[in-house]
Amino acid sequence: MTDGPAVVVVGAGYEGKRRCYERLAAIGARLVIVDEPGHWSQSLADEIASMKWIAAPVTGDPDVDAGAILDALEHSGVRADGVLTFWEDSVCTAARVAAALGLPGNPPEAVDAARSKVRTRELSARLGLPTPKAQRVRSLDELFAAAADIGFPAVVKPEFGASAMGCVRIDDFESLPGVYKLVRAVVTPEQDAIFRAGSDLLLEQYLDGVEFDVDLILQDGECVFTSVSQNWPTAEPSFQETGLHLPPDHNKKAVRGLVELSVRTVQAFGFRRGVLHVEGKCTGHGPRVIEVNARMGGTRIHQMVEAVWDVDLIEAQLRSCLDQPQTLNPSRKPRCAVVNAIVHAAATGRLADLSFAHVAPEGGMGVELDVFAQIGQDVAGPDSIFATVLAELTLSGKNLRRARSMAAQVLTEPPRILPA
Repeated sequence: MTDGPAVVVVGAGYEGKRRCYERLAAIGARLVIVDEPGHWSQSLADEIASMKWIAAPVTGDPDVDAGAILDALEHSGVRADGVLTFWEDSVCTAARVAAALGLPGNPPEAVDAARSKVRTRELSARLGLPTPKAQRVRSLDELFAAAADIGFPAVVKPEFGASAMGCVRIDDFESLPGVYKLVRAVVTPEQDAIFRAGSDLLLEQYLDGVEFDVDLILQDGECVFTSVSQNWPTAEPSFQETGLHLPPDHNKKAVRGLVELSVRTVQAFGFRRGVLHVEGKCTGHGPRVIEVNARMGGTRIHQMVEAVWDVDLIEAQLRSCLDQPQTLNPSRKPRCAVVNAIVHAAATGRLADLSFAHVAPEGGMGVELDVFAQIGQDVAGPDSIFATVLAELTLSGKNLRRARSMAAQVLTEPPRILPA
């Protein structure tokens, strides 16, 4: 990577993605970040040597946005060697930019099918993959009709979304109007820019069992690496994540079955390269894929995978977008265990105290604490269905028992919330 390839980053995402761009620069990439005017990532041009930042409007329509980015690159005189994104909102646009420039990337039609949860279900069924029943929903009447066909329990979720925004379990017809109103209030571009892509919903069968994240690296259509993280039970009736750990400690045969289905699914969709993030469950009826993400997993997953398996997902994505062979040498055994715990507000009110105990870091990735809330802030509890995320703790220990113990020590004091 010493020759300094020019790599176009389509959509920088949230500020936590800064770690990705610092790593790319550290391994020799010359970054060209393209995002909408006023985006926080413009400040990176002053922090990362030889980085270029270019403004382009973002509408949520990948064809329109790709055209704007191509125009901006041409106007700026950028000759790209590769195109990538780590941001869910931008995967469809990035695929189109790469294709238009004749650069390595996955087919836009594969990325589009993964990005839309409706199209994911439709394509999976056509391909003969095990697929929960699902229907597109555009109105309350359509929700009632879908529920009559699919049955209960079921899940309402947005066609486009991330981080379980707008996902709610429903158990009876009586709850449909209230859930529909709640989800409609969430699934708007004003609430989150991700919904610029569309605000349709779908209703699908509820899947029982344990959920997992399967991180994959593909090269020439073959899977050359997998890492599995085991999710903790979500905060139903919402599906807000509460945490995860890796490596998993679930039944090994069941986990292997989910990994095999995940690989088979992305290959059948037409993915050929890069780092992908598949979410799925080991259910009472076998493995099931929940969704396919055409990009690396979010938050600190790349640090977790590197700590446990000594594999750098960011470098793997860079190599893929430059059509360079992967140089992976994963550890044969887990080098440590990692626990990730998400702290939500336990009640609605005003945050009065948010305290964390100190623990000494132990190898791997050490102890990372990301605090998102401020003292005095109004917060929502589980009574609001979607509780406010206050903080996220990620740490490593020599084994899973030790990592769990350390996390419990850090989180000894629960957040104190006063009535508003």
